[in-house]
Amino acid sequence: MAKKKKVPQAQEKREKEKKDTLEKLAEVMEKSRILENMEMLLDKRRLVWRNFLAGLSRGLGFGVGLTVLAAIVIYFVVIVLKSIVALNIPLIGTYIAELVEIVQQQMNIHP
Repeated sequence: MAKKKKVPQAQEKREKEKKDTLEKLAEVMEKSRILENMEMLLDKRRLVWRNFLAGLSRGLGFGVGLTVLAAIVIYFVVIVLKSIVALNIPLIGTYIAELVEIVQQQMNIHP
């Protein structure tokens, strides 16, 4: 008789484990918002609109970020070039001086 009592307890334990597993699975599915994602995939207009907005914001972020990065790089290049001219290194200094003269001449020709 002792063995017969263990069988129902083992079944109850398995059923409880199954129930706990199903509850955990339901919780994970709810957290991952699978239903919302499926609804969005089925609604093509909403999907296209979200992808359009995502692409627009990525492009805008890329443009602003690249502009800021280019400005920083140009700023430091100008500082380095000014210091090279100030040091009056013969080869590089004369080359840069010629470039400055050419730019000034072009600016005077085309105001």
